[in-house]
Amino acid sequence: MSDWLRWLLIAIVVLAGIGLVAGRRVSLERLGLSWLRMPDLDGRGSILLSVLAWLVVAIVVAGVTTGGLLWFLGWPQLPTTGVFGVDQLLDLLKIALSVVAGLGGVVLLAVNYRKQRITEKEHALAVDKADREVVQGFNERLGTAAEQLAHESPAVRLTGVYALAGLADDWVDKRQVCVDVLCGYLRIQPEVVTPGEGEVRQAILRMIRDRLSGTEWWLPVDFDFIGVVFENADFSHLRFPGRVIFDRADFTGELTSFDHAHFQGLLSCHGTRFTAEQTSMTSAWLNGGAEFVGAEFGGQHLACARWDAKGPVDFYRCRFPVASLDFSALSIENAVVRFEQTEFGDAALDFGLLGNWSGAGAFARLNFEDVRFTRCRLDLRFLSESERAVWFTDCVLDTTAVVIDDHEAPMPWLNLRNVELRGGTEIPEEIIRHPRLLSSAPRPSTPGPEG
Repeated sequence: MSDWLRWLLIAIVVLAGIGLVAGRRVSLERLGLSWLRMPDLDGRGSILLSVLAWLVVAIVVAGVTTGGLLWFLGWPQLPTTGVFGVDQLLDLLKIALSVVAGLGGVVLLAVNYRKQRITEKEHALAVDKADREVVQGFNERLGTAAEQLAHESPAVRLTGVYALAGLADDWVDKRQVCVDVLCGYLRIQPEVVTPGEGEVRQAILRMIRDRLSGTEWWLPVDFDFIGVVFENADFSHLRFPGRVIFDRADFTGELTSFDHAHFQGLLSCHGTRFTAEQTSMTSAWLNGGAEFVGAEFGGQHLACARWDAKGPVDFYRCRFPVASLDFSALSIENAVVRFEQTEFGDAALDFGLLGNWSGAGAFARLNFEDVRFTRCRLDLRFLSESERAVWFTDCVLDTTAVVIDDHEAPMPWLNLRNVELRGGTEIPEEIIRHPRLLSSAPRPSTPGPEG
């Protein structure tokens, strides 16, 4: 190998090392050469480093290509300078100029690439600044709307309601905050109801209804109505995307309607009082389950027919001073509808399921646990191919008329465990899975729920 070729390879290796150092962005501080750092004015130092790195990469690529070509040709002996004539020198000059032009192109590409990077960063900064300005504008709107809600004038408070609803439409990230403010206003019960206060509260409910009944509905938000008093509440055909809390709320008036309402999350009714003349929850969808704990259902009629329950529904220690209850045609899908520690007295109860439920094993059942029926009419007209459809555990049926289907059941489907029949209450044995567990002997009275 000739000396000039050896030195060429050495130069290529050195330039490759420099290229690796530049590519890994090794700082001068790590190399212990911080004193060589030049002040970076307007980013020119960074552009220079980028240009040098690209030049090194171009020289390395050219050197490797030349070396590979010479190796492929068997390392031929190049002629001495004395052999070159004028034509050969001109060709060499053209080659040299082409190389210089190529390096210039590399420099131009590096500069343009750097400019593009700087432009992208500036655009990102501009976008971030615009986002911050938008958020700042939203915060100012929120503060203004909150001040309007606290104003003494009902007209100003009404303006604040519309402002918050519009802000919730525009500000998706803080939509829940806007909804919490509106619900919080409903939770605050004024000591003295001033003129116009009812209109403000109705406007809040109207804003919520408009956003939950159309195609453009708020997602995803939760609603906290703890302790709110509703008069003639109409939540029918609404789609609640998240959890809904009606704990300790009062529903008064002539009609409370949840007909065809969709609850995607949990429906919580702890200590809730449904005292309207009629409470209707017909064809409600309970996808996230429901909890009625210590709730009271008054009035004349409670309609919960054609429920679609895809989650557990619990009635625990509830009070039912209502004349008639309709739980017919329940659709239970891999869930349990459970009544526990509850009393029914002087009421007509319709639990005719008509077989429209699905599930197996421990799922899709109607359970009564520690429940007392006194002077009731209990409709259990039920057709099912499952033997675990309805369960009565630790229950008392006193002077209760049990209505079943006249058709012959394909198999026993009623499950009884420690159940007492009093006052002439009768249940046909052909629908009972284990008739021996049925007892007619007197037992200590089961304590009902307080109140």
